[in-house]
Amino acid sequence: MLWLTWRQYRPQALVTGALLAVLGVVLLVNGVSADDYSTGTPCLGLGGECGGAGTVTSGRFDSMYPFVSSLILVPAVVGVFWGAPLLAKEFERGTHKLMWTQSVSRRHWLTVKLGVVGLVVALGGLVFGVIIEAWLRTFPGKSRPLDDFALFSLVGVVPLAWWLFAFVLGAAAGAVVRKTLPAIGITIAVSAAVLVGLVLLRPHYVAPQRVELTGDVPALQSVAASRYILVAPDGREYDPLRGPAECPPGPEQGKCLDAAGYRNFVEFQPLDRFWRFQWTEAGILFAGTLLLGAVAVQGGVRRRV
Repeated sequence: MLWLTWRQYRPQALVTGALLAVLGVVLLVNGVSADDYSTGTPCLGLGGECGGAGTVTSGRFDSMYPFVSSLILVPAVVGVFWGAPLLAKEFERGTHKLMWTQSVSRRHWLTVKLGVVGLVVALGGLVFGVIIEAWLRTFPGKSRPLDDFALFSLVGVVPLAWWLFAFVLGAAAGAVVRKTLPAIGITIAVSAAVLVGLVLLRPHYVAPQRVELTGDVPALQSVAASRYILVAPDGREYDPLRGPAECPPGPEQGKCLDAAGYRNFVEFQPLDRFWRFQWTEAGILFAGTLLLGAVAVQGGVRRRV
């Protein structure tokens, strides 16, 4: 079974490995270039010195960011090409019946398929996350992207959890519908729904930290944070840019707010919560993976042929 499974999924493994290698080389070249500029290397071909290493480094990051952020869709692709055909193609072609007549039990057949292929997929997700994180480390302040919904999903343990979730989702869909194309459609739709749901849920993993600020509202605009709040003496909250009706926007708004007893607060998620958020999201995905694994077993082992 192990050799047969490897023969069946060797093309996917080799293609995935090659794509990861290409991704690593592309990001390595981009990251090394940025690192060279940050150490003061002349900008050859640009007419002399960089004139600002930070500007050039930021430009390198910005030029690659759209491509890297689009990689958030990779788990869905993994589910489509690794997970959906895993069982659906066997049921579609009837080859599972041949295996079950060769002294291979249903449970052993399914365990080997899900276990061996799932292990390869998890390893691919881990390598993928390491590549992205290594690239981010070449840019100061980018290695822990807690405030970027796309990059957060591409580093740490979340990529591994996402790849494994999408793979088992595709396998479960294939086990239930037993048709490859419908399984692919289900995998894409559910992956997109879960991604959107987690992005919306992520700010609520942990209650944000609230800190009182001093100064008027315009002075707060240079502070990087998730949300600014203006709190009245009675506890009511307002948007600092609009303020209460008694203190309309204008040059005198700050004095009016101070005189009326209003206080400025800022809510944010400290960067040291990065791993807490990572393990929370990975835990949600792992729980979903276990649930979908049970569905795959139910559809692939207990249903009649």
